[in-house]
Amino acid sequence: MVRSSALYISLIISILIAIICGSVLLAAYMYRMHESKIIRHERLLRNVTSASLLVLRDSFTYDKVQRIQLFESKDEWEDSVILEKRQWGIYELGLVTSFKNGDSIKKALLIGSPLKDTISALYIADEDRPVSISGKSRIEGVAYLPKSGIKAAYVGDASYEGKQLVYGKVLESTRELPLPDTILINKLNELLSGRALQYEPILPGSLTNSFFDSIMRIHLPVKHSLISKCRIKGNVIISSDSLIKVDALSSLDQVILVAPHVKILSGFKGRLQIIASDSISVGDSVKLSYPSALVLIKSDTAGFQPRISVGRNSVVQGQLFAWEKSRSQMMPHIEIGDSSVIKGEIWSKGYVQLGKKSAVSGSVSAIRLTANISSIIYENYLIDARIDRSSLSKYYTGSKMFNSSRKSGIVLCHLQ
Repeated sequence: MVRSSALYISLIISILIAIICGSVLLAAYMYRMHESKIIRHERLLRNVTSASLLVLRDSFTYDKVQRIQLFESKDEWEDSVILEKRQWGIYELGLVTSFKNGDSIKKALLIGSPLKDTISALYIADEDRPVSISGKSRIEGVAYLPKSGIKAAYVGDASYEGKQLVYGKVLESTRELPLPDTILINKLNELLSGRALQYEPILPGSLTNSFFDSIMRIHLPVKHSLISKCRIKGNVIISSDSLIKVDALSSLDQVILVAPHVKILSGFKGRLQIIASDSISVGDSVKLSYPSALVLIKSDTAGFQPRISVGRNSVVQGQLFAWEKSRSQMMPHIEIGDSSVIKGEIWSKGYVQLGKKSAVSGSVSAIRLTANISSIIYENYLIDARIDRSSLSKYYTGSKMFNSSRKSGIVLCHLQ
């Protein structure tokens, strides 16, 4: 005879065993699901990495969304990726999406170009006049100079203090600077002209726009050209028909500014590209992080001297570029203020003026150098300024502007 309590205990034990077995089965199922998700994620990550190599290639088609199957498979969606490549200022933008069973991994890449010339520090066009160097100046790296060479000069109360005129090899320059990529310049001109662009009329206080979304273009009215207390990041182009001013209370990251005149007020910190036709003014104690760019494209009809000016104690990491199509009397002018540092490349189809105690970690290319001492302008003089190619980071990467012959780009940074 079996007591009722024994049946009750047996029932409880059966329930416990069922719960334990169910838990084991559920754990095994969850483990298999997690393992499958990890394997799928690793596969998507490998596909994104492989696809990134495709979009880095110079032969990859611009402004066209492409779906590519990386490996042969019966399933046409297996190992598929979506790729796109377009221009973003002076750099390139690559977009890669890998997907499978509702999961996806996306990567936005800012693409630069490996430097064609990794040793040149200075290039001055040959106008049958020598380059003069004075004070605590220093040129370190290969220097392309006029046939008349370089000489030490006595300016004010100081003579040249160095033991060598150039700490590197000296080669002869030509009458013209090495030409940049004219296709890229034409694209920048189209951006300046604003053709076929749709604009948003309002500048928000805070905005983050993914590079996988459509470009957001914001056009500032003439009476409201100041960008103040704004935090803007990503896939955004801000333009104006006249002037754009940015104060130190704003934060701009990877944004492009397009206007005839652009003025960055003192104390600003950010990372951006500026495309202008008349002037770019950067104030004192400004820090523009890598990769930034100051690009001046002179209008063919301009009857004045366009200018890029960087104030005192500022740091610009990237490229400064000033261009005019046909050489004129009013050549573009790039001016670097006292004690400022440029980490990258300066190229001007005109003048470059380096202030006292200013430094260029990279290279300078210009028709002429100038120096301003006590309101006196000295042409083809380098006075108390340093140009040091060896101090440029080995990881620095330029744009297609001077490296258009390359077959593949390099990832500058990952974007959102």
